[in-house]
Amino acid sequence: MSKNALQNVLQNFISDSSYRKKLPIHYLKVIDKLVSCRTAALGGHAQYCENNHLCGIWYNSCKHRFCPQCRGMATEEWLLNTKNILLDCPHHHIIFTFPSELNKLWRYNQTIMSDCLFKAAQQTLLKFSQDPKYLNAMPGIISALHTWGRSLSLHPHIHALVSHGGVNAEGEWIEPKKESLFPQKPLMMVFRGKFIALLKKTIEQEEWRLPPDLSDTQFNNLLNKLGRKDWVVHCCKRYDHAMGIAKYLSRYVKSGPIKKQQVNQPNKNIVRFHYHSHQTKRNETLTLTTEVFVRRLIQHAPSKGKPTVRYCGVYNSAARKKLNIAREALGQIAVSARVVLQWQEFLSSKGHEVCCEACGLPVTKIVDILPFRRPL
Repeated sequence: MSKNALQNVLQNFISDSSYRKKLPIHYLKVIDKLVSCRTAALGGHAQYCENNHLCGIWYNSCKHRFCPQCRGMATEEWLLNTKNILLDCPHHHIIFTFPSELNKLWRYNQTIMSDCLFKAAQQTLLKFSQDPKYLNAMPGIISALHTWGRSLSLHPHIHALVSHGGVNAEGEWIEPKKESLFPQKPLMMVFRGKFIALLKKTIEQEEWRLPPDLSDTQFNNLLNKLGRKDWVVHCCKRYDHAMGIAKYLSRYVKSGPIKKQQVNQPNKNIVRFHYHSHQTKRNETLTLTTEVFVRRLIQHAPSKGKPTVRYCGVYNSAARKKLNIAREALGQIAVSARVVLQWQEFLSSKGHEVCCEACGLPVTKIVDILPFRRPL
């Protein structure tokens, strides 16, 4: 199987030693994974039916969560398990964003700042949920980290899916008095305060790094300045069902910010990237050098070992008892066991035949093919 356009772009990049020296090792490892996906470098497998008819030979997938071409089944499995826990009640979609003045700090401290962003958003939502004026109960919260705009620009933000109601201390399902759930302006102010407070504490961590042109004093002055500025916290109109928001989030949580069809490369040094612009509402094309394009793309690779989706409130796995109380109150059955999707089920759901074309029997045997190694 030949590489797609995106893989060719990444291959051209890592083949140039002058480019490789400009990226951290963890980014290069991600690129190596994406370049190898569904190629002989990862080996493959042959599929046979019960009558030993050969039904197909396939290269293996890299299964990296940033890969745009092999995460279809993982996305579908995530959706099925998310559907399994979602409460049958209205939900709210709230987006938390910090000012672009902090983007430079993000580039130097992606892991730490993503933790701060998650914590600030979740602590803010829980604070308002516990307030008797609004809910006085524990709602279900699913938070997903996105770091990109549609043009692959750096734009870190949290998408939070919040149930319109929660379980109180007495174990009762409670619904809020207002349709809006929480007021937007106070929500922004509390989120801003919590995020800045968390950032100030990060200076004490050994792994925290300031950009070379920013001193500790300048850093504190910047935070004080941003503490007087309005931040963007957007509360969308209430949704009657949560699955629509979950499907929107699923496009990104398992496969990164780009689809392979969005890229073509006229020559080794130029990349054309196609996207639909939020600003113009039209399809746009960016022409970039290979280095600039790869840098734009790879800056969004998630930190190793850090989840990009986190669960809070009754959606947290440690709160299954409260979740089942809420489900019972809403006429739902208790949460079932986690779904592990099999490839036969996945292909069947997409309308693909998983039986032998020669005899009609199901494909049951898989024989591994060793990876191809180029001679030294």
